Amino acid sequence: MSQTRKPPHPRRIFRQKKDHLPHDIVLNILANLPVKSVLRFRCVSKTWDSSIITPSFISTHLNLRNNNSNLAYLISFASTTTFDSTIPSFIGGYDPTFNRISEYPIPSGFFPSHYSYTADSCNGLVCFTNHEDHPTNTGAIYLWNPSIRKLKRLPGFSQTQYLRFCTGFAYQSNTNDFKVVKISQMPGMKTEAEVYTLSSNSWRRVEISLANAVLGVPDDNRTATFVSGALHWLGNVSEGESLFMILSFDVNNDKFGEIALPHAQQQQLLPQGVMAKINRLMVFKGKLAFITLGYLRFEDANLDEYNDFMTSHTPRSCFIWVMGEYGVHESWSKLFFVQFENVVSVRFFGCPSRGELLVIKKLNPESNTERRFTVVSLDLETSRERDLGFQKVPDIATTFMESLVLLDGATELSG
Repeated sequence: MSQTRKPPHPRRIFRQKKDHLPHDIVLNILANLPVKSVLRFRCVSKTWDSSIITPSFISTHLNLRNNNSNLAYLISFASTTTFDSTIPSFIGGYDPTFNRISEYPIPSGFFPSHYSYTADSCNGLVCFTNHEDHPTNTGAIYLWNPSIRKLKRLPGFSQTQYLRFCTGFAYQSNTNDFKVVKISQMPGMKTEAEVYTLSSNSWRRVEISLANAVLGVPDDNRTATFVSGALHWLGNVSEGESLFMILSFDVNNDKFGEIALPHAQQQQLLPQGVMAKINRLMVFKGKLAFITLGYLRFEDANLDEYNDFMTSHTPRSCFIWVMGEYGVHESWSKLFFVQFENVVSVRFFGCPSRGELLVIKKLNPESNTERRFTVVSLDLETSRERDLGFQKVPDIATTFMESLVLLDGATELSG
């Protein structure tokens, strides 16, 4: 009767062959392995362990993983099935077809009950930010690598008095560094910006010097959209949130700029007293895109003009504009128009690289279903919807890849 033998321990294999492989070749082999395998090989020897946690090896491993186009997704889920819940209970890892392949529980007590947060991901790190609107808010920002369970809380800002702020998170490839950009807003005060770099573990102020004064960033645009080497936010440039522009930040030269929206979406060409309910930026197949959903009517609106306008703009219709050539205003084109039926409201929570729009639909109570919501992946080019079957409300979806970033520092989470 044959017995199945257990595979030999990595230490035993390489103890036999270590004299036959130069150390640089060993490191090259390790750099091509998945994160879990690399972590296992740390136990082979002190030499291997010390080599694996060096910044140069971590950077090499990251660059090799970046060349893998098979990106997966991280999706955070609320702790309840409430449509408006913002407190995450766990983050799921999904393959490109949205099959769950991993789960990363949120440590107990990580998010206080009053925590209003946003999250973004870049090269294996997730950036969590506390966005509680209060002058005493400390604005805690964390970098978390779920693959290796390492967490880093960023140091405090030089500007501590603010009511609201937004953030952006990106990787600067030419310096092999990560950056967090924070834009602070206080009523009656100049909008200010600070930039954090992981290599220096410190913040510094950056001037926002533009032709139009940036008065703020809408609540639903508090995290930036990264495309063409720059972070992007929708910014208000007049009182009452009546005029928008795109605020950009080039991560290579630390310069702010502005990009005009499509003419029809700058609000001037809408009927008087009418504005879009939701405006968002996103990336569509590697290009900057702008999405607008639903419309609100104010008391000063001309009712006849509003009714004419709404014949083709339902409260649950959305337009998607794409900038064909980055930075060229004339290249904006309206590519998609989508209408959602039998829903009370919709919320977008992601746009994967393949050109799908991830949507949470709050269902009409009169519809013939016991479900309160449904989560779908909408193919913009075919208008086909695919129910993802989520039983909890997702909040944010972002592309994700495993990496070893923070392996040489930060705090290891338990529980």
